[in-house]
Amino acid sequence: PSRARRGPARPRAMEYPCSRPDAGLVSGARATAQARYDEGEAFVTQEKYGDALAAFRAAVEKDPEMSDAWFGIGMVEAQKNGGRPCAAAHDPFQRCVELDPNNALAHCGLGGVLLYVREDDVRAEEHFRAATRLDPNCGPAHRGLADILRGRGDLDGAIRAMRDCVEAGGDSDDRAHLDALLAKKRTAHRVAKPNPEAQARFPLPVARAPRSRAPSCD
Repeated sequence: PSRARRGPARPRAMEYPCSRPDAGLVSGARATAQARYDEGEAFVTQEKYGDALAAFRAAVEKDPEMSDAWFGIGMVEAQKNGGRPCAAAHDPFQRCVELDPNNALAHCGLGGVLLYVREDDVRAEEHFRAATRLDPNCGPAHRGLADILRGRGDLDGAIRAMRDCVEAGGDSDDRAHLDALLAKKRTAHRVAKPNPEAQARFPLPVARAPRSRAPSCD
């Protein structure tokens, strides 16, 4: 039997030099990104947050995978908001942890945005716990966990988290926060466990059945 003739073999696709990124261009872009990042850090130390933000954004334009620059953007957005979490910091922190899952501060920053801005305590807890696992001395992450646990009614868990925060180098505000939780715990304990001596001195009145009235002849 005759075999079917095969058609001509397809030519292999040619690889033109321009189809591959030039190593020199990539290296140059990264060097430029690093220079912009260094400028951003310098502006942060001078508290020139607008200039720092522009520098960090220029860095990620040159190197979109520079995780430190993404963290810098999130940090500066928070600084421009008075040092408090803000919506503008969410995406930069999110991008940073995607690129570098071991960045404890980025997890902490993202947790703060999720908890205090988006009110998503479940995802916030995930990132706070990731931060404390990566860096046990990340005080703000411990405090974030304390706020979450207190909101859920887990006073003992909140106290443990705040103790970790203070031991990690917390400031006077953190110490005062812990003291307030401990005072709340003492109050709850007293309410739950009445004093027998006080009960003996001030017994509760005995409830009596209401007296029945004689039927009226009217």
